[in-house]
Amino acid sequence: MDGLVLTCDLDGRLRASHPVGAGLPNLRPKPGKPFPMMFGLDAVGRALDLFTDVRRTGMVLDRPLESLLEESGPLYVSGRRDETGLVLAVARAPGAVRPMADRLAPRNPALAARLEPLGEARPSVGLDTDALFDEMTRLNSDLSNAQRALAKANAELAASNEQKNRLMGMLAHDLRSPLQVIAGYAQLLEKRMGDRLGESERAFLERIRESSLFMRHLVEDALSLAAVQAGRLRLVPRPTDVAELVRRNISMNRVLAEGKAMTIELSIADDLPPEVEIDPAKLEQVLNNLLSNAIKYSDQGACIRVSVSSDADHVRIAVADDGRGIPAAELDQLFQPFARSGKPGTAGETTVGLGLYICHTIVEGHGGRIRVDSEFEQGSTFTVELPLRGSSP
Repeated sequence: MDGLVLTCDLDGRLRASHPVGAGLPNLRPKPGKPFPMMFGLDAVGRALDLFTDVRRTGMVLDRPLESLLEESGPLYVSGRRDETGLVLAVARAPGAVRPMADRLAPRNPALAARLEPLGEARPSVGLDTDALFDEMTRLNSDLSNAQRALAKANAELAASNEQKNRLMGMLAHDLRSPLQVIAGYAQLLEKRMGDRLGESERAFLERIRESSLFMRHLVEDALSLAAVQAGRLRLVPRPTDVAELVRRNISMNRVLAEGKAMTIELSIADDLPPEVEIDPAKLEQVLNNLLSNAIKYSDQGACIRVSVSSDADHVRIAVADDGRGIPAAELDQLFQPFARSGKPGTAGETTVGLGLYICHTIVEGHGGRIRVDSEFEQGSTFTVELPLRGSSP
């Protein structure tokens, strides 16, 4: 009679394997591993059920166990629990425990003695239907309780998330106005003081404007994130001169670029439609993020190139730089919330990783798409495509 006798601890981890006869060559039990794993991944579930039954009832006899590791048919496993752990007999046919114990007795009488109760047992010919019904009733009750607890936890989580989104929206809205005021007053002071400003004073005002605009970008991203998560991001499209919108946005971001001695070049195609049906405020937010990222990850004195073009179906806005580029491993996650590059900006700038996620959401809300072409240390080009349907002739 060929087979295996296994000894395990009460957690099912294999202590030792004892072949009987030729053993079962296709099974390679490893001490320290859970014994259900030795039958192959396809049989793990049934092997775990067997282990649970041995632990619960104390004995299982001739339980068939299909395993792709054994080509000659199912294996039959018998097992019992005693004071030292679990002992299991694995054979290719039922009724093998007694012959296996007899063959094992001369060289390992202690182990054979642990098998004897299994050899004397007889398979049950019926089911205890009352016990089975009670067990099913208990499991059904546990499942119902778990479902109620999960529904309650989900409701509490949804309420908490809604409260968080409202708070984020309120904070972002209240912060955005004073930041715009600070930037506006800094620009007004620079114009009114004119030649009376020294180099250092002018630099201080530019720094105030630069920091205010940077903070305003972050606040707008936080406000948009709260709206997206609450399902309240609304687009208000209207006929818009895209070329003028891009010019205005570049003018606003030049203060950030000048802080790093950068230039921004703009190229606008001659055949661009005079107006396109878009939400101008939201598209301006997209451009703010793309330009501020290009500035952030480019070196001092770099040139950022912005182009606007169109074809029969789309208007395209591309923002290209020669900066650090994006590692290939980060490209797949680039438009996910809180996805951040492993490197800071060239001047130490940091990011919370919301900008490109917001860009992606706004552009898709217009029925368009945003893509990136980038090589590490070779720069990046972000292209926004917006459909022309609804554009003015």
